Amino acid sequence: MVEDVLLLPLALLLEFLDRVIWDGAKALLDLISRLAVVARLRRFLQTLPPLVVVFLFLIPEAIDHLSGFWATVLFVKGNWFAATIVAVFIKGFAILVGLWIYQSCEENLMSVRWFAIAHDKVILARDWVLDRTRPIRQRLRLASRDGERGRLARRLAAWRQWIAAAMSRWAR
Repeated sequence: MVEDVLLLPLALLLEFLDRVIWDGAKALLDLISRLAVVARLRRFLQTLPPLVVVFLFLIPEAIDHLSGFWATVLFVKGNWFAATIVAVFIKGFAILVGLWIYQSCEENLMSVRWFAIAHDKVILARDWVLDRTRPIRQRLRLASRDGERGRLARRLAAWRQWIAAAMSRWAR
């Protein structure tokens, strides 16, 4: 039980990333991919050697992680605005570029043995965490759907109101 509770924040983060960031980014990329210049760039990327594609994929991945660290440092130092700008624009753009390269060249990426092994291990780890914490996440999901009666729903609503009030005070 203790291990499950310790894994819960990671599982909730994975759930958020999967349902909000990943799905939203894929929808946005589907729209962007319809542009002729983006389609040409995709075709060009697909002609590159697999190791070059892996290198190109790892650049936005590194920027994503470094900007996440940078945003965290800014947030801890109390600079919410700069942390938000870094997280939304730099990290967000890096996520979109990395996802676009992954979607465009998945076959090339997976043809590099060490990359495919690392990819599979990350997916297995994610699935293990999500499977392990499924009962707790389902209870949280049910509690959050209880509308105004649910304690978690009330707490989340209070947090949303607090954040909105803080942002409106900051914007003045």
